[in-house]
Amino acid sequence: MKKHIFTLAAVLAFATLVLPVHAQGHYKSFTVSTYVTQRTVQDLMSGDTDPAGSWSNLTRNLKIDKIYIEVMRNHTLVNEDGLEKLKKFYQDQGARVCGGLAYSVSEANGYQGFDYADPENREFAKKAVELAARHFDEILLDDYYFFDRKTDYDIKAKGEKSWTQYRLETMREVTENLIVKPAKAVNPNCKVIIKMANWYDQYAGMGNDTEKVPLIADGMFSGTESRLWVGQEQHLQPYLSYDIMRFMDNLKPGVNKGGWVDQGGANPIDRYSEQLLDTVFSRCPEMCCFNFSGMLFPIRSNAVTNRAWAGQHTSLDMAEVLKTLGADDNNPTFADIAGYTLGEADRVLVNMGKPAGIKCYTPYHATGEEFLHDYLGMIGLPMDIFPQFPGEAGMVLLTEQAKSDPDIIHKIRVQLQAGKAVCVTSGFVRAMKGRGIEDICEIEATGASVPVRRFAFAGGPGAPMRGRGFGRGAGAAQPAGAPPVADPFEAPRDILIPEIKYLNVLTHDAWGDAVGVSPGGTTYPVVLSCDYSKGKFYVLTVPNDPADLYSLPPAVLSVIRAALGTVEPVRIDSAPSQVALFRYDNGAFIVQNYLPTAAEVTVSVEGAAAQIHDLQSGKDITPAPAGGRGFGGFGGFGGRGPAAPPPRTSFAFTVPPHSYRAFASK
Repeated sequence: MKKHIFTLAAVLAFATLVLPVHAQGHYKSFTVSTYVTQRTVQDLMSGDTDPAGSWSNLTRNLKIDKIYIEVMRNHTLVNEDGLEKLKKFYQDQGARVCGGLAYSVSEANGYQGFDYADPENREFAKKAVELAARHFDEILLDDYYFFDRKTDYDIKAKGEKSWTQYRLETMREVTENLIVKPAKAVNPNCKVIIKMANWYDQYAGMGNDTEKVPLIADGMFSGTESRLWVGQEQHLQPYLSYDIMRFMDNLKPGVNKGGWVDQGGANPIDRYSEQLLDTVFSRCPEMCCFNFSGMLFPIRSNAVTNRAWAGQHTSLDMAEVLKTLGADDNNPTFADIAGYTLGEADRVLVNMGKPAGIKCYTPYHATGEEFLHDYLGMIGLPMDIFPQFPGEAGMVLLTEQAKSDPDIIHKIRVQLQAGKAVCVTSGFVRAMKGRGIEDICEIEATGASVPVRRFAFAGGPGAPMRGRGFGRGAGAAQPAGAPPVADPFEAPRDILIPEIKYLNVLTHDAWGDAVGVSPGGTTYPVVLSCDYSKGKFYVLTVPNDPADLYSLPPAVLSVIRAALGTVEPVRIDSAPSQVALFRYDNGAFIVQNYLPTAAEVTVSVEGAAAQIHDLQSGKDITPAPAGGRGFGGFGGFGGRGPAAPPPRTSFAFTVPPHSYRAFASK
């Protein structure tokens, strides 16, 4: 592993390492668009909604570079006669005008989409895209472009195939023969862009093909609506707004054209702002603010007043937003929030290079431990998901999804024999039983679950916290007069984890670098490591409910971050859960706090760094004293005592609630 020494020369070269600028509009780092749905298009053409007045309100703070005019939704076409006049109006405002299509039959009926085995639906799908192609050189398909029907047409057409196989094959054919070819036959210059929904780990089941459709269409869009993450049917975590962009970016170079956020889950209003932020933190070319009419809605008062952090200077500073509205206006709209959020982010992003992080392997159409990458992102691990095995990486993370690769055990061996590291999850261990994983490390997922609350650290000979961390124990007294202090080695409640059986310290085959302690005192591994050839093999035990990762004590989170971040040039060493790291290939990074309280954070950079530069305040931060905040320093331990890891320099700072801080390494 190379040592990264940040020198004066590196600082001087910093500006040349940032990502090439995508934007050619009002913002330097991205373009901003909005999308007008079919019903609103009809209102604008009829005069029921004033085009000039609505545009003026929309753009008083949010600068729009591009607008999509939808010509079909709910199996209903717009009146074609008025399209060119409306198109010209927006062109006269300086916006690029494109078309949109929503292949829904009835949103009111369970978000019912088209049935692509129904001859009438097929013909109407073709008719709609031909209409759009007559007027626009670019068409964006709303994420209704999925296939979830099970009509008699489909049951007959499916035959003996699985529903997933049938839907994937059907949507490949539909994309090519009913959408792309007809559009280009009408307008050879027309480009078809397909927006994919936010449930990226379940695409295949709905016919959303990430393998072949990106080669047929002219580009893809990503649904980055992560909304609220508590009590929702979809397992959306805030980090999804960034993670899905990396997933889509890595399908094919240049295929991912942008992200799309709506007004859902915007209470508190910071959640709306964070979705926009995390989308553009991925360095996306375009930020689409769906939809035109929704952007004009005033923010509900309780979405602002229920913010306990309202009096603090946070990333979404409502006092500053109100200053942009005028003296007599106290009713900001979603467009005003977006304008403030994106304007502030743009000033930071001009300093950022290409997103980078821990390489994760998810084969096309793979299933298992769905959305786990988002949960890991929420405990401070920068995720970067690839559909091909990233053999060049110094560390590769494999979740259960990697079981889909029949050659995966061989690939792990090659990686380890090259002196690199691999971390697999407990779900992967369970799925690979009897398929060769025992040759790398004699481990087994037994199928049993155990509750743990206290934690300890073995970590092999010389590990920095060996034998520590059994917690104070129930009823342990605090010093007289001392305020209550959370035990850094104890969770707030029992956490159910799958049992991983391994040849433990008596055989020295594997070490429990972090172990959970059952109510009866038995230990079970949370982070396990062993040597294989010249490499290091880790196992991460994922709680039965992945959201319980957020309840792990700070010391355990530090061990997880160090194990998976063993070759990361920048990593979080200490922070609460629900604090994320966004890392870039030029040494810049962003730390975002999703908590309603301030977060004390310690990051470390590889090598000897004299300081890091705060890109928002313009101030420099000097290294934290040795032995300062946090439980850092775990990198490289485990097994039989490998060579000491390269030196790292730690920096400590505070991130306000629902805020981010951006830095350049120096």
